[in-house]
Amino acid sequence: MGPFVLVQQPPSLEVGGSGTQLMGLPVNVMRTTVAKPEKVSAGALGLLFQFDELVVASVPPLHGVDQLTVGRQPDNDLVLDDPSVSKRHALLRWDEENERCTIQDQGSTNGTFLNASVRLRRETTLKNGDILSFGEVQYWFLLTGTLHEKLTAGRQRGFV
Repeated sequence: MGPFVLVQQPPSLEVGGSGTQLMGLPVNVMRTTVAKPEKVSAGALGLLFQFDELVVASVPPLHGVDQLTVGRQPDNDLVLDDPSVSKRHALLRWDEENERCTIQDQGSTNGTFLNASVRLRRETTLKNGDILSFGEVQYWFLLTGTLHEKLTAGRQRGFV
């Protein structure tokens, strides 16, 4: 497992959700659609209050200064099959020496947001617990140690 994880709600079965097709075309070849601000806000709140429904996306081990691409195209490291996500949406960069992760929007149509309010304009350092929004798709950024702590605490309370 890598130095951090991205936690999200399971993809819905709505049109445009993971693995669905629109108008007979895979989502990753369609044009990017405009994100609805109310969906972005609701998704961010869902991450914080619906713990039992969350899915953990682990990141492979990263060494030195390593990066992960995020977008709709299948050759991205993190593929988000949602029409509100651009083909090349954002870049996550891990710096092992400083134990920090930065994020940079790659000129996406709908932008990359931090904690459902700040639209990223330049490379930004992430904090443990930040909510990332790529179009209408949200992830909770957690360091791996924090995830282990939360799972251990949940197991002790009988939730896991």
